[in-house]
Amino acid sequence: MFKETDDLLILLLISLLFISSLFHVHVKPIKFKGFGWYGYLADEEVNENSLELIKSLGGNAVAISVYYEYDPVTNEFFLLSNMTRVKENIELAQKRGLSVLLFPHVNKIGGAYLANEVKKPERYLKKAKQISISLARFAEENNVEMYAVWNEMGLSLLRVENSTSLVNEWLQDVLMEVKKVYKGSVITKEGVQLGLYMNYNYTGFDYLGFTFYPFTNSCYVDPSINKSFCGVNDLKEYEEIVEEALQNISYLKKKFGNKGVILAEIGIDVVNGTFVGNDERSKEIRAKAYEIVLKKGVGIVDGFFFSKFEREEGGCEKLYTVFRKYFR
Repeated sequence: MFKETDDLLILLLISLLFISSLFHVHVKPIKFKGFGWYGYLADEEVNENSLELIKSLGGNAVAISVYYEYDPVTNEFFLLSNMTRVKENIELAQKRGLSVLLFPHVNKIGGAYLANEVKKPERYLKKAKQISISLARFAEENNVEMYAVWNEMGLSLLRVENSTSLVNEWLQDVLMEVKKVYKGSVITKEGVQLGLYMNYNYTGFDYLGFTFYPFTNSCYVDPSINKSFCGVNDLKEYEEIVEEALQNISYLKKKFGNKGVILAEIGIDVVNGTFVGNDERSKEIRAKAYEIVLKKGVGIVDGFFFSKFEREEGGCEKLYTVFRKYFR
């Protein structure tokens, strides 16, 4: 009698497990749980303390920039980063078990944002190609896991005639050459700002990669540097445009057959005409905004790389709770 009862209980348990499995929705895990430093010449920000924080938050990857400046008058590029230090930063991250995403980051000479500043695209693109291939070779020599061929090429050529065709030709040309010298995953790093990313040809790239600062019509001008930042009117609007951008990115991935999606630089600059900095209000906003990106992106995005996560940049316990929730 007891054996029959036990057998019935076992059969019932198996049946319940089978039924529950039918309703289980599989969510693709996050592959790259990343953080990055995207300020002006951030070479020194990669250190033992920052990497220890990343590990404590459940992070497994870092984005490391190689900084250049470009002079629109002379059409010359200037390397700012100390490549010995960059190599040390890569080794430091890898020793801590962190994957590395490497890419060139170019500002206008003096540190200003480069968007709209390129006037002679042929020379710019030729030299950018040389830099990208050279840096890809460096990435291969240092066992870097992912390499982005450029940072926001489309936005750099924003006002150039026929810019979409120029960007597409450049992306495909450089991808072919980079693949000859680099064996890791090659990605893009185009901005979702202004919607230009929908026009580009991502054929052949391992991952679709984007800088992710969705914005509408809320802007702030920093009078100290005369620089304009754009964002959203409120976080409800932010959530809507994040959702729209992710839908667009999903469409692009299906169209071009890439293996995944990387949000290679995530941030929020302005809410309701006010800059999101390091005060208590800003920390609250950043924590909520980053949770929106994670909540909406899980299952779509393979890698997240968040900016301004350290305490001196706007990090806080509430933000760290968000990261641990999704990364650990």
